[in-house]
Amino acid sequence: MLRRTLLRIWLVLALLVSAAAGEAPLPASKPAVKGAIVAVIEAQLTAFRAGDVAKAYGYAAAELRAQKPQPAFAVIVEASYPEIWRSERAEFGIVRDDGRRATVTVQVFGKESAAAYDYTLAKETDGWRIIGVLRHTPRKTGKA
Repeated sequence: MLRRTLLRIWLVLALLVSAAAGEAPLPASKPAVKGAIVAVIEAQLTAFRAGDVAKAYGYAAAELRAQKPQPAFAVIVEASYPEIWRSERAEFGIVRDDGRRATVTVQVFGKESAAAYDYTLAKETDGWRIIGVLRHTPRKTGKA
């Protein structure tokens, strides 16, 4: 029951962050910013690969950590984001930011599957941190 409730809260938060990020297109990030953002996501994925949940949790934004204690974070990621939990590699799309928020779609490859995830990051005093991750749903273009 607790697991379901935590998952629902996490999904609602991710949807809200995703909706807020989708209001206006962000400009493409400059190379230095892109490098910093990619490095944070790669570092978190590396921590998950090593089984170091505490380190992976450290890359989450303060806002997210305030809402989700580390054990709940681990349960949610393991249950809902299997490719992230057990990734082997990742490929990054265009990184976009406005200096405070950033978005990027990341194709994450696991041993048994691959999935695209939309990451939203927040700029904190000590650098970029991950505030939300949502399985990517391609936008409908209206073309057949």
